[in-house]
Amino acid sequence: MFGDKVLIGYSSTNIDEKNRLNLPKFTCAEAGDRLIVIPEDDRLAIYSTSTLDEYVEKLDKVTNPTDHKNLLKEFRNYCESAIVECIVDKNKRISLSSNIIFNDKNVTVIGSGDRLVLSGDFSCPELYRKRS
Repeated sequence: MFGDKVLIGYSSTNIDEKNRLNLPKFTCAEAGDRLIVIPEDDRLAIYSTSTLDEYVEKLDKVTNPTDHKNLLKEFRNYCESAIVECIVDKNKRISLSSNIIFNDKNVTVIGSGDRLVLSGDFSCPELYRKRS
């Protein structure tokens, strides 16, 4: 299952004509896994939905006002982003939002702890409209 283990790895791949990304083997992604894709300025972050659930659980348990404020700020940043939920298909691919425009279909996928970071030449005009 995606994110069961620390995501460590590196892969060069491409986005197909239907805006789908083949998930690298190191992600341990399985058909039916639910992922969230969050545009972060010059990259995309891909998390398992369980990571988002963990933030909600942490918010419920934090009693220190400063810790609560910091965690809430981090959580709010995710919520204000153009979050898109994806389901891994039987070919271990996810369909990325049509709001993400890839100028070059070649991308780099890097495992970074609890998430994947996707870098390449793309833009997310919808995200910038939401932040304005």
